Amino acid sequence: MRKNLLASSLKAVRDGKAATTEEEQKPRKLSGVLDVQRGLDQLSAGAARQIDPAQISESAVKDRFDVQDGLEDLVSSIRTSGQKLPVLLRRTHQGPLPYEVVYGRRRIEACRLLGIQVLAHIAELSDREALISQGLENAARLQRSFIEQSVYAEQLLRHEFSREDIMEVLAVDKTTISRMLGVVTDVPRAVIDRIGPAHDSGRRPWQQLRDLLKERTDLDQPAIVALIPTDAASSNERLHGLIRALTQKSGPTPPVSVKRVLAEGRVKVESAPGKIVIRSSGEEMRAFSTFLDERLEQLLADFRGDGDD
Repeated sequence: MRKNLLASSLKAVRDGKAATTEEEQKPRKLSGVLDVQRGLDQLSAGAARQIDPAQISESAVKDRFDVQDGLEDLVSSIRTSGQKLPVLLRRTHQGPLPYEVVYGRRRIEACRLLGIQVLAHIAELSDREALISQGLENAARLQRSFIEQSVYAEQLLRHEFSREDIMEVLAVDKTTISRMLGVVTDVPRAVIDRIGPAHDSGRRPWQQLRDLLKERTDLDQPAIVALIPTDAASSNERLHGLIRALTQKSGPTPPVSVKRVLAEGRVKVESAPGKIVIRSSGEEMRAFSTFLDERLEQLLADFRGDGDD
């Protein structure tokens, strides 16, 4: 009977040994999210190892927008009390570094800044198993914002996860995952990246932004990015600032007035759709105004063609 790769790998970790056989190193197709959850539970009961952060490469799928967010507090905590929770790494068989982060990017970065080794569990995981492990851990611990969760869901979808898998990993329902993916489909990624995580903003502002952008087909991506306020102090302010800008610009365009100066400045004409204003100065031009006033009815009749044969 074929071995359970994840269980075998976790047993090897608990025993302090790396998986060495060809069968142990060969990724299997994951049968379900529950398999990975059980593996993580077993893994957390085993002994962790000290790993040099310089030996760890980044994951292709980012679970956070900005690893620096709140990093100073974490660095201070680890400096004072040590690293309490191990990170999860997987072995890489391609590339210059032996390990790749599955979850715990901020802890790794904090240890890197402190110049110390990072406490880590290590397992042999396929791409799919690694992504599910990352999703399960972060769903339990990481307070992702709505848009971070949405972008993460879209990354899982691009890695050939089904919507049902994503719903199970992120613990969300069908309606929520549909809304998440709808936002990241219609809001350009450059706009999302420029705004940032917006931790204090839930689904509604992002849905409002999505609806506004669907209406504003006249704006390309650079034009939308240019509307994001550069002086905003936070990503929440950038999000709401863009919504305000789009709301203002999506209203009716005010009529453009055209101003002309005639008779060496003695007659000024301002015209706009449905309106014309004539201002005159000097005795002769005031007489011109009277001349126009007396002939308005005839001018209107001429315009309409009244009396034409």
